[in-house]
Amino acid sequence: MLLLSHVDYRTGVLRDMAAVTELAHAHGALVVWDLCHSVGALPVELSRAGADFAVGCTYKYLNAGPGAPAFTYAARRHHAHARQPLSGWHGHARPFDFTEEYEPAAGVSRFLSGSQPLIAAAALEASLELWRRVDLGQVRAKSLALTDLFLELTAEAGLECATPVEHARRGSQVSLRHPDGYPMVQALIARGVVGDFRAPDILRFGFAPLYLRYVDVYDAATALVEVVASGEWRDPRFARRAQVT
Repeated sequence: MLLLSHVDYRTGVLRDMAAVTELAHAHGALVVWDLCHSVGALPVELSRAGADFAVGCTYKYLNAGPGAPAFTYAARRHHAHARQPLSGWHGHARPFDFTEEYEPAAGVSRFLSGSQPLIAAAALEASLELWRRVDLGQVRAKSLALTDLFLELTAEAGLECATPVEHARRGSQVSLRHPDGYPMVQALIARGVVGDFRAPDILRFGFAPLYLRYVDVYDAATALVEVVASGEWRDPRFARRAQVT
């Protein structure tokens, strides 16, 4: 079993789902794709790519908020044979029989586990209603335009770029590298520009194309250049490590 992130959470590299899946199948492996950093930011064609399984979250680009439900995808060809190790009441064939033996439900329902909080599910439902009216092709085009702009405007900061320049290999984020990335991110947060830091040296910026404006990108990029050029990130208060980076 091969588990891979469709978009790498550190670098923003977008993997070729179809090519990787084909290669894995040629070597007798199944593939589970992690879609946390791609769903809602670009078209994801699991069936066309021949994917076996996928998991993901809805609180990021799908905008369902903290605590939003996760999701599972299982190709139809696996429904009758795959075993859900986290078997529970919701995935039972007849949950209200209350039998001692577990019998998985037919189809993809056997993968259900736990009971989702209703308030979080309601927030997700409201978000998905909006996404039904969205053209993902346009979302992807705007994502690339936003990240292109950010890359162009932050070039003068002199930071190494860890995210591919090629559109076909880029997700909806830009990751930059610097040994002092942590205090730089903290200095930006103090200015109201919220990125995050990933050890050992990555400054990561996500772009939600559904609602992020070009002026927002311009302001964030300008702030980053100013923070680096002025050296304000050297203030000792920005070097104090918090649990959330």
